[in-house]
Amino acid sequence: MNTTHHLTEKGQAIVFLVVGLVVFLGFVGLAIDGGAVYADRRNAQNVADASSLAGGATVALYLENNFVYYNGWNCNSAAIQESIAAGQSAAISRSTANGFTLDGDSSDLNGVTVTCGEENNDMYLDRYIDVTVDISSTTQTSFAQLFMPEGSLTNHVSAVTRIRPRQPLAFGYAIVALNPGSCSGHSNGLTIHGTADIIVNGGGAYTNGCLNGDGQPVLDVTNGSIGYGGEFEPGNAVWNPTPHDVENPIPPDLYEIPEPDCTGRWFNNLNGTLEPGLYCINNNLMINGKDTLIGNGVTIYVPNGYVHIDGNATVQLSAPAASPDPAPAIPGVLFYFPPSNHNELSINGNPESYFQGTILAAGSEVDVEGNSVIDGYRTQVIGWDVEIGGTANTNVLFNSNNVYSKPTTLELFR
Repeated sequence: MNTTHHLTEKGQAIVFLVVGLVVFLGFVGLAIDGGAVYADRRNAQNVADASSLAGGATVALYLENNFVYYNGWNCNSAAIQESIAAGQSAAISRSTANGFTLDGDSSDLNGVTVTCGEENNDMYLDRYIDVTVDISSTTQTSFAQLFMPEGSLTNHVSAVTRIRPRQPLAFGYAIVALNPGSCSGHSNGLTIHGTADIIVNGGGAYTNGCLNGDGQPVLDVTNGSIGYGGEFEPGNAVWNPTPHDVENPIPPDLYEIPEPDCTGRWFNNLNGTLEPGLYCINNNLMINGKDTLIGNGVTIYVPNGYVHIDGNATVQLSAPAASPDPAPAIPGVLFYFPPSNHNELSINGNPESYFQGTILAAGSEVDVEGNSVIDGYRTQVIGWDVEIGGTANTNVLFNSNNVYSKPTTLELFR
């Protein structure tokens, strides 16, 4: 059998081989250069993150050591400006130690900027300092230079650490009900009742769910607002200012605090004058009739029972200050029911009584009655359901220096 060969077919395999080799080398070059660019970008991002966090940690420590709190926030103050300068210096030093030379000018995408700001996010005014690190890095390529005249690729990365100052629980509202239930069926929430005035100076009042009035009380808030996350049933109460709907509820991380160490500090009852410190109650606490309970620098922890304070008793209690460290008592906390305690904390004040510090009972019903004294309740009240009012005026004076504050926080924001 004869086979016919056409001369025009000779050499075609070589053409395909050459084209295939070029494509193959292109993929190899892309893998090598792409891997180098990715590795450089990852290194630059790690340095940016580390530098931003180093600057943020310096700012946070400075704010803590100089007692810069949420309520005294002023971006132009000397303390905040000094913290900004210290944070910028720390971030630059960390980047230098990791092989990148940065300065305080980010216009060339190689620098550290530290800014103080605030944002109104409907519920509260978010106050913060941002430490922003920008890094641009150049990667020399092996194959891309065949197609790019400069023969290099540039990465730009950024990292932002946000620092928030020490601030009160629950966005700093003076009266807080955490129950998100609706008013239908009266699942409580925040209820003002009685016939007297409820005067709140600072912080304001808020409920995650129902806000309702029972009787003919007046809720008068100065230096704060009245908010609700569910429904509003005004009843015959007078509200000043007008309550407003708030979209986002208060999340648990804004009212949770560490559990105290009750080792060797359990009590069946309390009376008389208390030494400063932590008092853990292993059942119910009842202060009645002519009882007297006086204590300065105390935290009363009730993990399971209830607390009833009668209006005829004389009770004068204040929480520990933040300094010196009163551990295991909790700075700024007067009464603490853990969230697992679903009992009642009831306080009926009188003109001889006063309470200073946070009353925190996140899973319980809290009932506060009036005492007619202008500063009788120098406190913050946080409960699952809260009732406040009565036949005598109830005065709540909120001052962030008298209540528990969450420590300064920082997060790698982006």
